[in-house]
Amino acid sequence: MIGRRGKALILAYVAFLTVLFLMCSTDLIIREPEREVYQIAVIIEDVRDDNYVNFRKGIEQAAMEFHGDVQFITLYKRLDGDQQIELMSREQQDGAHALIIIPADEERVVSALAQGQVSVPVVLLGSGQAGEGAAGTIAPDHKAMGERLAREMAVRMDEGCQAVIFEETGKKSAMDRLFLEGAKDVFDQEGIRWMTVRAESTGPALSEAVLALGSRGREEGRTMILAQSTELLTEIAGIFGENHGLFGAGASGKTREYGPGQAGSLEGAPSSHGGVGGLYGRGSTLGVLNYLDQGLITGICVTDQFSLGYRSVEMAIQALEAGGGHRRLKLDSYYIEKEDLRRPEYEMLLYPVE
Repeated sequence: MIGRRGKALILAYVAFLTVLFLMCSTDLIIREPEREVYQIAVIIEDVRDDNYVNFRKGIEQAAMEFHGDVQFITLYKRLDGDQQIELMSREQQDGAHALIIIPADEERVVSALAQGQVSVPVVLLGSGQAGEGAAGTIAPDHKAMGERLAREMAVRMDEGCQAVIFEETGKKSAMDRLFLEGAKDVFDQEGIRWMTVRAESTGPALSEAVLALGSRGREEGRTMILAQSTELLTEIAGIFGENHGLFGAGASGKTREYGPGQAGSLEGAPSSHGGVGGLYGRGSTLGVLNYLDQGLITGICVTDQFSLGYRSVEMAIQALEAGGGHRRLKLDSYYIEKEDLRRPEYEMLLYPVE
C-alpha cells in the first residue's frame, strides 16, 4: 500500500508534468521564431479578368508560404503609366515593403525606377527591358511566342495564302511589340506576304474588317489570322462562330507566295466556303479555350500564370531578405491546339486552380 508520502510524490510528479506540458504548448519554454510579415502591393491593370485567376492563386500560395501580406491594386484606365507611378509612390508611403508591377507603360516605369523614385524592391512582370533599379524581372519570351505561332501558321499555308495580323489601335505595350516583332520576322524569313489590320477589340469596325477579309478570301486566296491580344483573339473567334462560312478547313503545306487575305476559323465549314484557314493568338481565358475546343481558334501560346504569380512573390521576399542585384527569370511558353486541351500536363496551365 502506498503511504501518504508516496501519494504526495505521485501528485507532485503529475503536477510537474502537467505544468511542463502547458509551458511547452503555450510557447513559454520553446518559442517559435517570429517572422516578419512583409507587406507587398501588386499593381496591375485588372485582377477580375480570368487571365489572372491562376496568377492570383500563385501569389496567394507564395504569400502563405513566405509570410507575405499581399494587396492587389488595379488601374482605373488601361495603359495609364502616370497613374501607375502615382500608385507605386502611394503604396510605398503607406508602408509596402515591396511592389510587384505589370507595367502599363514600361518605359515610364523603368525610367521612374532608374531615377530612384521608388526605394523599396520592385519586381517587374512581363517586362521586355532589364529594368535598371528593379529587384528583378519575370517574363515569358514574348518574341519567341510570336515566332512560334508564325511558324505554326507557315507550315499550314498553301500558295495563295496570306497572313493577316490584327493589331489593337492606339498604344502598345513592350510585350505586344516584341510579340509582333517575332511573328513578322518569321513571315519575312519564310517569304510570306503579310498585312496588318488595326481595329478596336470592341465595336462594329472589327466585325466589318473580319467579314470583309472573309469575302475577299473566297475569291482571292485563303487567309491565316494572327491576333495581337487575347481580346482580339476572343472577339474574332466569336465573329467566326456567328458567321460559319468564314472559317474553312485548314490549309496544309509550305509557304511560297501569298495573295490578299480573309478571316475565319479552321473547322465548321467546307474549305470551298471558308475564307480563313486558321486563327492564332495567345492567352488562355475560358473564352479562348472554349473557342479552341469548338475549332474556331486553331492554336494558342500560353504561359504558366500560377508560376508567374508564385515566383513574383518569392523574388520580392528574397530581395527583402537577401538583397543583392537584379535577377531575371524567363518563363517557358507552350503551343496548344484542340487535341492538347485534355492532356493532364496542361491542366494547371489552362484551367483555373480550384
